[in-house]
Amino acid sequence: MPIFDQGYQHWSGHLAGHAWRWLAITRRGVRTALQSWPVRLALVLSWIPALVLTFVLCMWGLVERQSETIATLRPFLMGMLGRPVVAGPLEYRADIWTLCFHYFLAWELWFSMILVLVVGPNLISQDLRYNALPLYFSRPLRRIDYFLGKLGVIVGIIGLALIVPSTIAYIAGLLFSLDITILRDTYRVLLAAVVYGLVIAFSAGLLILALSSISRNSRYISLMWLGIWMITGTVSYILVWVAQEQRLREGHFGRHGWFSEQFLTTEIDFEKTDWRSLISYTGNLQRIEERLLGTNSAWRKLFDIAPPNTRGSLLHRMLYTQHPWYWSAGVLLVLAALSACTLHFTVKSLDRLK
Repeated sequence: MPIFDQGYQHWSGHLAGHAWRWLAITRRGVRTALQSWPVRLALVLSWIPALVLTFVLCMWGLVERQSETIATLRPFLMGMLGRPVVAGPLEYRADIWTLCFHYFLAWELWFSMILVLVVGPNLISQDLRYNALPLYFSRPLRRIDYFLGKLGVIVGIIGLALIVPSTIAYIAGLLFSLDITILRDTYRVLLAAVVYGLVIAFSAGLLILALSSISRNSRYISLMWLGIWMITGTVSYILVWVAQEQRLREGHFGRHGWFSEQFLTTEIDFEKTDWRSLISYTGNLQRIEERLLGTNSAWRKLFDIAPPNTRGSLLHRMLYTQHPWYWSAGVLLVLAALSACTLHFTVKSLDRLK
């Protein structure tokens, strides 16, 4: 019978450092997620606002250059943006870029919530269902590596949906401007978009991982995520609307009170101390986005040059983001801390697994 040598055999592969072992879990998780057609469809749809953003920024670059290409569109642009903006675009460059990215990030927030709904529930619950945790922790892998690897999946997917397209749109806008000073005026917009994408990824990632760790059934986790996303937003909106209706009746603003500048100005002042918007999870994320971009400052600058009959719509866009931003940051930090505690107590190391 043959006898095989059982001695030491040298391994010639590449050994990564311990600090990067979580990356293997992230890489595999992202690759698996991209094989799912709902994830691919959601990613494709999430790039549509980026294409619109790119087109608008390129058109604005032509406006800055006073290009003859948009000569036929000039009356339309003056009606939409106002004559001072079209006549002196460089003065309003940062504000227009801020508002363009504001609308882009508002759409991407919804797509991010959908992607988390599709990708997140299975990240830990599937390992619990198939008892895969002993396979993970029997290797030189710590719990923190496991958590970072799973969180990296959410960060990678949201990065593909938000950070990458916003960067591409920003670069395209720079190319159409042909003015080096645009970097000085708009670099903060790109930084705000990147930081906001990371805030969404880490906040939603920790939250969905905590939910995924408390049940083996991913359907229950999806329902809980929908509750956090939609129900909290609906409850917050109803509470704010009821309070506004009550103040509208008490203030005697007339039949057109909802559209009056006086009523909206009063509402903006009241919103600065209103806690009802804090109930909405996405509302807190939107408040962080406003703080990073400075959207309200851009609206106020346009308000100063807007015709009196259009100022009400500008004021209405500033509602629900007037409470202190650190209130929303505190809510998100508390949710992150609770999520981390949940992960600590539900996912145990190998010596405590049963």
